[in-house]
Amino acid sequence: MNLADQLEAHLGQFSSPPYLFVGSGIARRYMGLESWAGLLATQCELHGLPYGFLSTSAKGDLPELASGMARELHPRWWKEEKYKESRAQFEKFAINEESALKFEIAKYIKDNANVIADPDLAAELDLFKQIVVDGIVTTNWDGLLEALFPDYDVYVGQEALLFAHIQGIGEIYKIHGSFEDPNSLVLTSADYGEFHRKNPYLASKLLTFFVENPIVFIGYSLTDPNILDIIHSVLDCLSPKNVEKLGDRLVFVHWDKDSKEDRFERTILSKNGRTLPVFQATTNSMSSVLGGLTRIKRKIPAKVLRMLKKQVYELVHATIPSERVYVQDIDANTDLDKVEFAIGVGIQERLREKGYTALSRVDIARDVIFSNGGYRADMIVRDTLPALLKGMEYVPVFKYLHEASAVPKWNPASVSQRVIKASKADLKKFQPKGIGKITAATLEAYDGDFATYTKQHDRETVINRAGMLPWEKLNATELQQFLADNIDLMSSDNITVTTNFFKLVCIYDWLAFGQL
Repeated sequence: MNLADQLEAHLGQFSSPPYLFVGSGIARRYMGLESWAGLLATQCELHGLPYGFLSTSAKGDLPELASGMARELHPRWWKEEKYKESRAQFEKFAINEESALKFEIAKYIKDNANVIADPDLAAELDLFKQIVVDGIVTTNWDGLLEALFPDYDVYVGQEALLFAHIQGIGEIYKIHGSFEDPNSLVLTSADYGEFHRKNPYLASKLLTFFVENPIVFIGYSLTDPNILDIIHSVLDCLSPKNVEKLGDRLVFVHWDKDSKEDRFERTILSKNGRTLPVFQATTNSMSSVLGGLTRIKRKIPAKVLRMLKKQVYELVHATIPSERVYVQDIDANTDLDKVEFAIGVGIQERLREKGYTALSRVDIARDVIFSNGGYRADMIVRDTLPALLKGMEYVPVFKYLHEASAVPKWNPASVSQRVIKASKADLKKFQPKGIGKITAATLEAYDGDFATYTKQHDRETVINRAGMLPWEKLNATELQQFLADNIDLMSSDNITVTTNFFKLVCIYDWLAFGQL
């Protein structure tokens, strides 16, 4: 089999089309843009910045180099005549001393990111437009993907991916920003610090794609730190058994102009001593890879499928019937042989019938851990939390306060005083009680991480004592995974274990959502 056949066969064994991760190699190949290091060097030349001095001062750290460039350019950009036109265009959007450099880079990309006039590359791009994927994640800043997939919705930056009601179909996620919004660019050390701080939340969003879809990485190397960080953040959310399954889903495309034959083979992804077997497709022509991706079968076009998912989402979240979606029960008289697509809807309507006040603390804790309840955060804050807090302690509130703030017409002034009080509670309230002074002192002085602690003790001991560990040792992703793996202990016959389980849920809630 040729490479296109091998890709088709491998990806065809999964129930969903692949997700595509697109890196800077694509921008270089089709638009002649520089690598990141090359782009920074070009900017230094264009703006008269001392590249050698700044580069050596940054010790090869590209985000730190960008930070140094931003500091150098900032005062000049605001004063010099040569930037008068740029100031007229951008100054009202400036937010800090890094904005000037981002404006100039965005302007440079807009002016120079043009598709190379080459018939072979044009043929590849024609194939690119025809590939069948569920969606695209990219760290690129240019607009090539939007041009290739004009029907796809575009989300710019981590914030958009984290807080928008994404459908996961027919969408492009520009997680490092876009040239169309210069301040969104992830460029400097400060930008990367903030990006990495939110990586666990990004990983939780991307986890669905990694679990439900094969992932094809194109334009990235196996050693790209951005991709390695994302993959390993996702790995942190998975059990060892599922980590093994994930390796079969990951395919890296490696373009090698000197390759004499296409290859599809196993290779190893490695970071900090942690390895993961993945697949690598090596080729000297992208046509074979893109050709394989055009053969993926889908009954419904991505644009239509996204619309259906969006309409169903709006249907179950709205109190007014939709005029664009017709819903009919499937009953005993329905000929199922004539039904090609069936959509089941019901949880939100049932909630309206019994009311959000009927949700229990167990319901809320499960949703905080798994994020799969499908509840409306504003309704939880308005109805559920005040009712629960009236009669019990250790109820997580931060997830819903955070998500409710993104709901249109949300009124923070309407939040119950009980909920406000719970959000301001001393975190020591969630520490376990009845632990001796010596044991408590040992726990408070613990120097390892949470994952190590869980391996050193049985799960009930972890539940009963982990709340005494130093807060900085409690990783939100690791704690969430532990709670998910041991969800049965939430209903333990041992009241101490049950109580401390809910306390840990509250601690996780604060770690994951209380600091956003």
